[in-house]
Amino acid sequence: MKMKNIHRLNPTQLTITIPSKWIDFRTTDELKPHNGIIGQDRAMQAVETGLKIPTRGYNIFVVGEAGSGKTSNLKKILKEKANTEKVSNDVCYVYNFDAPDIPLPLILPAGTGKMLAKDMDSLVKNLKKMIPRILMEGASGLIRAGIVAYTKSKADELTAKASNVANELGLVLQETENALQVLPVYKGKPLTEEDMAQLSDRTRSRIEKKMIHFQERAESFAYARRQLEMDHDEKIREAEIRAITPVVEESTAQLISSYEYMGEKVIEYLTKVQNHVIENYHLFNAEMRDNDNQSENPLAILERDSTSPAEDPDILYKVNVFVDRSDEKGAPVVNERMPTSSALCGTFEYKESSGGLATDHTLLKPGALHMANGGYLLIQAQELLSHEHSWNHLKRALRHKEIRIDDGSSHSAGSPKLAGALKPETVPLDLKVVLVGSYDIYYLLTMEDDNFGRLFKIMADFEPTMKLNQENIHKLARFAGQICKEEGYLPIHKTGFARILEFAIRAARNKKRLITRQAAILDILAESNVFAKSAGAKAIRKQDVEEAIFQKEYRHGTVRDAMLREIDNGTVIINTDGYRVGQVNGIAIYDMGGFGFGTPVRITAKTYVGRRGVVNIDREVNLSGAIHDKGAMIMIGYMGGRYAQSDPLGFSASITFEQSYDEIDGDSASATELFILLSSLSNCPINQGISVTGSVNQLGEIQPIGGVNEKIEGIFNVCKRKGLTGNEGVMIPATNVQNLLLKSEVIEAVKNGMFNIYAISTIDEGIEVLTGIKAGIKKPNGEWEKNTINYLVQKKLTEFVIASRNDIQSAINCNM
Repeated sequence: MKMKNIHRLNPTQLTITIPSKWIDFRTTDELKPHNGIIGQDRAMQAVETGLKIPTRGYNIFVVGEAGSGKTSNLKKILKEKANTEKVSNDVCYVYNFDAPDIPLPLILPAGTGKMLAKDMDSLVKNLKKMIPRILMEGASGLIRAGIVAYTKSKADELTAKASNVANELGLVLQETENALQVLPVYKGKPLTEEDMAQLSDRTRSRIEKKMIHFQERAESFAYARRQLEMDHDEKIREAEIRAITPVVEESTAQLISSYEYMGEKVIEYLTKVQNHVIENYHLFNAEMRDNDNQSENPLAILERDSTSPAEDPDILYKVNVFVDRSDEKGAPVVNERMPTSSALCGTFEYKESSGGLATDHTLLKPGALHMANGGYLLIQAQELLSHEHSWNHLKRALRHKEIRIDDGSSHSAGSPKLAGALKPETVPLDLKVVLVGSYDIYYLLTMEDDNFGRLFKIMADFEPTMKLNQENIHKLARFAGQICKEEGYLPIHKTGFARILEFAIRAARNKKRLITRQAAILDILAESNVFAKSAGAKAIRKQDVEEAIFQKEYRHGTVRDAMLREIDNGTVIINTDGYRVGQVNGIAIYDMGGFGFGTPVRITAKTYVGRRGVVNIDREVNLSGAIHDKGAMIMIGYMGGRYAQSDPLGFSASITFEQSYDEIDGDSASATELFILLSSLSNCPINQGISVTGSVNQLGEIQPIGGVNEKIEGIFNVCKRKGLTGNEGVMIPATNVQNLLLKSEVIEAVKNGMFNIYAISTIDEGIEVLTGIKAGIKKPNGEWEKNTINYLVQKKLTEFVIASRNDIQSAINCNM
């Protein structure tokens, strides 16, 4: 009992009292109206200033807590401004004929990128038809046949000379499909390697000398063959270039003429396309080239380079329409929700090749910076910083005013082998970046990164709450009074306004803050007015606001009430009396479209000999979210850090949320799961009247959770229906005390000793409250205090390890 009382909260800690002098009016009719948005004027002015200044570095960082409407408001503001500005340019990436590993960007007027790509595709398609036809028909075919015949006759002469030399040395020259092969002859029979091995050393030595002699004389034949091959290829090439040049020049000249207005860079590219096609016409005649290699070239038996990759004109001359703005109106506005490095700066796609993974300019994909270029880019700062390298890439782009695509291979030690790494030429950058984040991130970047202040010179504060003080309360009262007059509502009595303040403070989830989101307050005001008028009142009173809040909860309370009925009739098993080992009531919170409520959920644990570790049943059957899974892993880390410094955690355990059939997410039950695990291992029962909420870190510290008021009130409702005995209560993180603003009936029950709220900071404190047994500290010799929770847990884990080792040894002995 003593340990419980240490952590029990008193009624004054459960609410807040507004000084009466802060509400110095009888009704809001006495107040002057207040124009403007409370708490957001500075933010709006800052955004407008940042958008007006085109100078580099005047990007905007918008600070504020989640849910304050920052992103939605900014998107609207940016879109309205963008609609008054011109459409940005298209960006196309093309092959760089001078430096193939550096694809070139072409900056084109909006909508013309697709036109250029279509025209280039047509050009390639036509050339693939015309070039083979020219080379295979008419004079070109006759010239080619003559060159082949001449080369063949010369090749036959060289082969005959080489054969005569071989015969003189007692060797034979055989011509295979791919090469000339010289073989030794013994007793009139060509010898294989196996035959050579059977000869006497003397005979084998004599034959080897003859072969060496032949090789020395054969060098001249090999040189002559190579020279003949080069002459052959050069003659063929010159003849074919003469044949196809007029057609290529005519086709590309038409294209160049069509795009002269786009500037020198486009014309330069098209001119290089023309020259490259002429010099590499064979790319359009792949079938004929293959036939040459197989039959027409009499020197095909000579060794060839087999490592040269085949080139595809459909890829080589393809225009990659990287950014297409043909359907856009006004400057672009991009909201990048997943700002990885590649999502910001673009990325490479890869395809398999014989040398590993390969890429080319057609596989380049744009990033948010490309898509927003010439306009506005909106990014969540937390997401940006959570992705490795993203912040550095964004800074680099803004600092140098260019976008560089990085394939990311340098960032990963285990990156795959890349056969065609590229370094695309950068794209000029001109845009306004708006980062949205918390105060913590803003100040962290300000202090830790010298470039941040140079790149984000405008800070706009979209704070969702404001300080609870007399000035802000007076502004809110004037604003509410003004709305009442504009909407024809009754004025607000000071008691009604005091209750609205409580609502606003609770919505801010902090006793020292007020929400700045007027929409929630205005909804309550509109509903309170209805009840006040129905009651014939002359002003909106406290009871009218209470009724509005109650009715709103009632409208959304169908699911809540159904769950309470199931607990009442025993369909959902919830125990609030007695003590049980490895069992406790956790608290789940449900959000029903703006209305949240808490409900107990029974969580159980079983521990036994084994080596599987902690098995979360809900996770195993895919009924848990990522955050809940993270909390479970943190719990395992805590166990290992505290109890596995000399021996491993050699045990098995299963934990589950009983009668839970929906997905579980969030980490607010991680401390609860750890408590029942400790209870099961120590065999110390837990008080079932105390429900638990709170997350835990690996150090055993209890961390705050959300919805603390709703969770406490949800448990209170269950316990009240079962009958309060003074043993029931809720255990919460101590850091959540500042968020408490409970309903009056809960506070009254605590005041009368019929309900309890405990605030804890560590796992040790919590287990003492739940079991009434001391947690225990570790003595200098490394042992825990005897007969404490930690001592009993450590003892049980040691027994499990010994039992597990004995089982393993027995299994080994049986196998032997």
